[in-house]
Amino acid sequence: MELLGHGKGEYQYLHPNEDVNLGQSTNDVYPTAVKVATVFAVRGLLTSMAVLQDSFARKAVEFHDVLKMGRTQLQDAVPMTLGQEFSAYAVMIDEDRQRLDEAVQLIQEINLGATAIGTGLNAPAGYAESARRHLSEITGLPLVTAANLVEATQDCGAFVQMSGVLKRVAVKLSKSCNDLRLLSSGPRAGSGRSTCRRCRPVRASCPARSTR
Repeated sequence: MELLGHGKGEYQYLHPNEDVNLGQSTNDVYPTAVKVATVFAVRGLLTSMAVLQDSFARKAVEFHDVLKMGRTQLQDAVPMTLGQEFSAYAVMIDEDRQRLDEAVQLIQEINLGATAIGTGLNAPAGYAESARRHLSEITGLPLVTAANLVEATQDCGAFVQMSGVLKRVAVKLSKSCNDLRLLSSGPRAGSGRSTCRRCRPVRASCPARSTR
């Protein structure tokens, strides 16, 4: 207002809602911005997980005939192949990628245009759809306007769902890392000494050691 040569509060010249915010509210703009950023971040994660899955799948083929001791609660159980173990890791990653894809579908539903509480107050007719269309063009994302903007404005279920799936991914990756660390224990000492039945005695060059 002052830059335009008017006094503070002379809203007949420039109104904060009608001219500046233009129908926007922190209650619809902020969640939408967070969702757009989340989709881009998760896409990067999905790409990295696909690379890891492919690596596990290749190792499953490479180690298909390498016998090792299977364990439960860190105790010797029954024999299995190293390929079977890596195959399990690959399937695990694939399942988590599917769950992330599902969570992303929920995140792509936005409430932009809902304004303060979801009623679209102070926004012109058709604003929500127009804003969604332009944002989709800018980001390249298949964004969808929520069917009920009041519900979408008060609901944080999509974020909870995404958080839960990301925690699931983190827990499974941590477990896999711990498995590989135990597998690498040895070969002359530690639990890895009894791991491989291809090498007698177990050698440092054993395929079971080449897990990277």
